[in-house]
Amino acid sequence: MPARSLRPTALAALALLAPALLLTACDSTGNGNGSGSSIAFVAGKTGDPFYITMKCGASAEAKKLGYSFSATGSADWSVPEQVTAVNSVTANRPGGVLISPVDPNSLAAPVKTLQSAGTKVAIVDTSLTDTSLGVTHISSDNTQGGTQAADTMAGLLGSSGEIVILTPDLTTTTTNARIDGFKQQLAAKYPGLKIDDIRQVGDTAQGAASAVGDELAAHPTLTGIFTANSQTGEGVGTGLKNAGRQGKIKVVSFDAGPQQVQALESGAVDALISQDPYGIGQQAVDQLANALTKKPVTDPIHTKLASITRDNLHDPALAHFLYKADC
Repeated sequence: MPARSLRPTALAALALLAPALLLTACDSTGNGNGSGSSIAFVAGKTGDPFYITMKCGASAEAKKLGYSFSATGSADWSVPEQVTAVNSVTANRPGGVLISPVDPNSLAAPVKTLQSAGTKVAIVDTSLTDTSLGVTHISSDNTQGGTQAADTMAGLLGSSGEIVILTPDLTTTTTNARIDGFKQQLAAKYPGLKIDDIRQVGDTAQGAASAVGDELAAHPTLTGIFTANSQTGEGVGTGLKNAGRQGKIKVVSFDAGPQQVQALESGAVDALISQDPYGIGQQAVDQLANALTKKPVTDPIHTKLASITRDNLHDPALAHFLYKADC
């Protein structure tokens, strides 16, 4: 998640969505047509470097295994738009689909219809409440990611401090798990680090930037900010700069897209908790291929995370944790 904000699911909104909202990615070499030799990807948010990197991994693995590959989704983290995307993919009847559901409940029915039509489904990154859907479930261990964020924050702040958490919403499964891991680790190991507020700011950098000013006013002794996804992380540096506090408040942010890395290098943030979206895409295609060829399928799979700071940013061993802007 990258995890992100939601829109209403009214049927009227569905009816008004134009097919142009579906963004078909490069690397598409087949059209499905009911063929078990095709694999499709439905992203949570097509322009997000996290999902771009996941697409790159899935596309490369599909090509290696001899499957045609296509990708679709929407520019926003939106239930109606993703439902439309899933319905479009279902009509093409691909052999396998990897999908990152933008809502744990609203996407259950479309995914069930897709699966009932004979398509093998891999649930990636986010999850559905109905865990019976999908032949495999592949994601970062987001609770562990929150734990790593707490350890990293403690390394920056020491034994005491006041922290605010910024999150796009309190609905998305990935960001909720990160927050839970962060809170649990602070309570267990760092009792001197206190959480002043957990604030929903929406899935935009602008929302996060605006919230920073409000939080600084409400908590003048604030010393740290943890942002639960890439969009909130992108806005924090702007908010702190506007308030004249950049460099004085320690920031730990989730994800490592090009903008997050630039913010780390400039000092706008102090650490990134990075996922392995390329690996998630690869492994999803591997497991779909196993399901299609009636081989054993591994379920669930949790991929690794890394804590990236200015000190280790250029370590070759961590290079695969940095996200791509394109393939």
